[in-house]
Amino acid sequence: MTPSEVRRIVESEIGDEWSRTNAHGCNLARCIVEPTLKEYENCFDSGLIKLWVVLEEDPENLDGYQIVFDEHSRMFGLACLGNQGPIYLGPYGDFLTTYDAM
Repeated sequence: MTPSEVRRIVESEIGDEWSRTNAHGCNLARCIVEPTLKEYENCFDSGLIKLWVVLEEDPENLDGYQIVFDEHSRMFGLACLGNQGPIYLGPYGDFLTTYDAM
């Protein structure tokens, strides 16, 4: 999967909801990032998992939650940066459900 393919999935799931905010006050237009494949410590399975980062709660400081996309399950989930590096917190389903769960 390419970054542009992942981006199209994200934009398709957002649809006309670009003005939507969540409990953290995220602004989609500001927080959506160019999809980047990163490796995360998986909280549910021992080991590492490669996921696409598609949203940064704080894109300037790269702090806070991230929304990630698993191209194999085609599900979105939450991740964050821990003391030992990036941690995958688990799947939530579609993009907006994950966004609302932040």
